[in-house]
Amino acid sequence: MLQKFLFHIGLLCCLVTGIAHAQQEPVGFEADRVTVNQDDNSLIADGNVILRQPGTTLSADKIIYNQQTDIAIAVGNVVLTDADGTVTRADTMTLSSQFTTVIAEPLISDLADGGRFTSVKGERIQGENSVFFSTSYTPCNCDYDKGQRPIWDLRSTKAVHDLQTQTIRHENVRLTIFGLPVFYVPFLAHPDWTVNRRSGFLAPRFKFSRDLGTSVTTPYFQVISPTQDIEFQPTKFQYRGIGLKSIYRQMWDNAELNANIYTADVETYKKDRENVAAIDAHYGARIGSGWHVKARLYRSSQDTFLRRYGYDSESELKSYLSAQKVTQNQYYHAEISDIQSLKSNDQVINEPTILPSVFYEQTMPGYNPNQEIRTQVSALQLDNDEGHEIVRWTSNVNVTEQQLLKYGIGEYDVGFSASYYDVQARPDEGEWIGEIGRATAHMSVGWRNPIQLSNGIRRLILQPQIKFTHISGADRTDEIPNRDAADFRLDQANIFLTHRYQGQDYVLPGSRADMGVSLLTDDEEFGKIAAFVGVSQRTSGRLASGLNAQSNSSTSDYVASMSIDPPGPLALSWSGRADSDDYELNESSTTIDAKFGGSNISLSHRQLSKAHFTSAQDDLEEAALNFTQTLGGGWSANVSQVWDLSQGQSKQESSTFSLLWSGGFQDCLTLSIDYKRIPNDDRDIKTINEVQLVLNFKHLGSISQSDITTATE
Repeated sequence: MLQKFLFHIGLLCCLVTGIAHAQQEPVGFEADRVTVNQDDNSLIADGNVILRQPGTTLSADKIIYNQQTDIAIAVGNVVLTDADGTVTRADTMTLSSQFTTVIAEPLISDLADGGRFTSVKGERIQGENSVFFSTSYTPCNCDYDKGQRPIWDLRSTKAVHDLQTQTIRHENVRLTIFGLPVFYVPFLAHPDWTVNRRSGFLAPRFKFSRDLGTSVTTPYFQVISPTQDIEFQPTKFQYRGIGLKSIYRQMWDNAELNANIYTADVETYKKDRENVAAIDAHYGARIGSGWHVKARLYRSSQDTFLRRYGYDSESELKSYLSAQKVTQNQYYHAEISDIQSLKSNDQVINEPTILPSVFYEQTMPGYNPNQEIRTQVSALQLDNDEGHEIVRWTSNVNVTEQQLLKYGIGEYDVGFSASYYDVQARPDEGEWIGEIGRATAHMSVGWRNPIQLSNGIRRLILQPQIKFTHISGADRTDEIPNRDAADFRLDQANIFLTHRYQGQDYVLPGSRADMGVSLLTDDEEFGKIAAFVGVSQRTSGRLASGLNAQSNSSTSDYVASMSIDPPGPLALSWSGRADSDDYELNESSTTIDAKFGGSNISLSHRQLSKAHFTSAQDDLEEAALNFTQTLGGGWSANVSQVWDLSQGQSKQESSTFSLLWSGGFQDCLTLSIDYKRIPNDDRDIKTINEVQLVLNFKHLGSISQSDITTATE
């Protein structure tokens, strides 16, 4: 931002006057020749004159100091070097009035970050102000000795740094690009580099769209106290009304608050003008002995307001209050929450409320060195979750241990679980409602054996693994609604878990055997290769959902994955599940990455069987392409496209294209052209085609030259 420019001007003031503190700091002095004139009490240091004090070095061809007038003049190749590497040059530099007044002309400062500040003349009076005439600043990294010129710079006829008010004022400020003036303001003032925050107007923002017209935002920032501030962002939407975003922030020693409040009088799907409001407030605090409290209030009075007017893209707003504590062997968590859906086709019953959720876990060493005992207790009340209202109490005790055997590693897991449910409501009539208890015990025994295979040249690790699990107790899966494990699908990450569904609701008694083999190698010729294949066989009990697409076989789908990253430009990763009867793929995910010089290509394909979706007519299938190309000269391009391939179609979904110029070797200007197509079918939010042109000036900020949005039916 512009304050970065400000910082460099202020830094220059300090550099120019660093020598003025010579009477307070020890100064080192070097010169080829020193002459003292007794008649006028002057001292002339000539030839490679260097004055040093902590953090600052001044060198010149000659320095003349008159003791009677207390004026020192540095002449010829005057160079002032700061500790951070900033170098300031001048033809002459005059220090007078006990070194409290400094005049330098002309002045050129090569800043440590590669930028440059110049002034025809600069004058500073210690403790009062600094004045610079005919100034120019650029962050562009140019080789001026070779005649290069900056892509852009900021020029002003006069800049004044008022030390009393800690303010820098500029007169007749011009932004020039390739030497041509493109922007002008007659007056510009801002706090200096010593001020962290100051009240005032911020840079305005402009946006142009067919739906909203010209949108103008003029932010105002107000400092309330050292730990409080507020920002107002009023916006005038040319065709649709006015909006105001207010941002309030406050910090305490152990807490912080950040609140965004939205109010507007705009067009909605109901009428031409409607008063709407929303809030997104975050609060965090550290209290007691290690407790972390977090809260968020996230609500909107109208479902499409935030998305349509560009304030927030979320379609679900979750408000919550949580407290968490972690010790060496204990974990506490309590939370209440409520979700507001902003999708027009959602009903109120699809907005889950948790009031409350409480969880406690403790781990402790067992009776053997490798044994661990884990205890869990939880309580939950869930309302409005797709028509379900449930109260649940659960407790779990687990004992696990691993032992190194002669061949491989053995492990076991023994545990007990007890739950109490009060099912108060369900969406379909005739389903079971009432109180129910469930108690289960489980035991699993596993073995795995990492085997290293080598022929002297190549080496790989092969690990076979098998695990037997038995869960006893009554089958309550028909009576207890499955709300926390409904999306379960078997994969490499959960096939060997004793309770593979993770949630508390779905516990299916029975016995099973889980088997798999993994392979890992890192070879100079073939590269990095990792692979896995596994299957689960149920030996007793009812078939579990999620093990295969049809759930009609005691043998699960075959679970497999593979990643190949050989030397060269290509890399491949794949994971999927195949039917145990006919080996038809029920799920697959494939990604191919390629790098050729300045090109990066990523192509992915995902497919999921229709059996996982209620009333689905075909498999879910999707493909995505992402392509990035370096074009040279600081230019690069990126293209991404998503296709919906379900039901045999090839339908374009979201599309993006961007062309970026990073300013080349000067590293001071970024130009981007972005195109986005986002399909929407939610009430008054239609499919959006958006083209945006943005110029980003280093340390100055972004200027949106064109932001054109069209809405199509």
